[in-house]
Amino acid sequence: MGNTLRIGIIGAGSVARRIHAPGLRLCEDVKIVAVADPDAEAAASLKAPEIHADYRELLARPDVDAVVIAVPNNQHREIALAALAAGKHTLCEKPLAMNAAEAEEMLEAAQKSGVIHMTAFTYGFTPSARYLTHLVRQGELGEIRSVRAAYLMALSKHLLGWRSRRELAGSGVLGDIGSHLIHIVLELAGDIKTLSARQKDFRKDPTSDVEDWIAFLAEFENGACGTFEISRVCPGRGADVTEDMFIEIYGTKGGAVFSMQEPRALQVCLGARADEPANQLERVQIPQDWWKLPGAPRHVSEGDPRWSYRFDQAWRFVSAIREGAAPEPSFEAGLRTQRVLDAALASAASGAWTPVGA
Repeated sequence: MGNTLRIGIIGAGSVARRIHAPGLRLCEDVKIVAVADPDAEAAASLKAPEIHADYRELLARPDVDAVVIAVPNNQHREIALAALAAGKHTLCEKPLAMNAAEAEEMLEAAQKSGVIHMTAFTYGFTPSARYLTHLVRQGELGEIRSVRAAYLMALSKHLLGWRSRRELAGSGVLGDIGSHLIHIVLELAGDIKTLSARQKDFRKDPTSDVEDWIAFLAEFENGACGTFEISRVCPGRGADVTEDMFIEIYGTKGGAVFSMQEPRALQVCLGARADEPANQLERVQIPQDWWKLPGAPRHVSEGDPRWSYRFDQAWRFVSAIREGAAPEPSFEAGLRTQRVLDAALASAASGAWTPVGA
């Protein structure tokens, strides 16, 4: 590999156009050399020098060092395995696979290949989420006792189409936006041991056979307890840039609340303030050093702060390739999340408490 890192993008949908391509173009000495998508018009919109209808043609190119996989979920496994076999560093959209068995196969192949592998959990790059994770790992909240997590949004067009078909997506709102929420909570509170879920298809859309609302109770491996709610049928909760995810986390030494609508602030009650029961959470701005990843090329004054942090994902992928360092979130993070998705779907179907990873 020369000084210029050469990237191929497989899939030219909205996430490629709005997140992956802009993020990569911010990185120095990175070139998007090819795009593969059967929709020639969509592929052309990414303005790459070469366009392929078949992803295999892109993977066969010797001038492609790494790939971004941004296609419907049912294609992730096939394309990722082919990319890894071709020796391409691989960033794959979330959820990583259709189920945990596929994700395990993908992780094993990635580890054997020796290339860089990463799962595209972009919301994990929210500055306030990263800073909250730092506080938890520093012990500022003490031993975690409970988590209250939700991702609520109004119905958005981007959640329709293939995302509403089980054979293509694997699940509905759970995998599409719930995977983001679950990934962040696992980083904060550790793995989930068992859960009990319920789901609904409130819209009764004849073109959809997946859930648009799901909730579950969870017990974590460390003994903490949690509640999760994920919905795309909440008018007034926004969509796209205005939609909201929030996580409340409480421990023996304090509590904190993260909101995706507050990417540079948290609500906290920590230290001596947490010792007084009458004190409430207060909004605090996180340190400016956390407003972007160290070394990331974007300027924090540019773009909507509720969106622009997502470009840091490309920087982490690129810098990991150049440094030969395993990035987070890796395929392993994708697998950890996938196991929770599988358990939630199984529990919703059976009505029973279901172990995660069983």
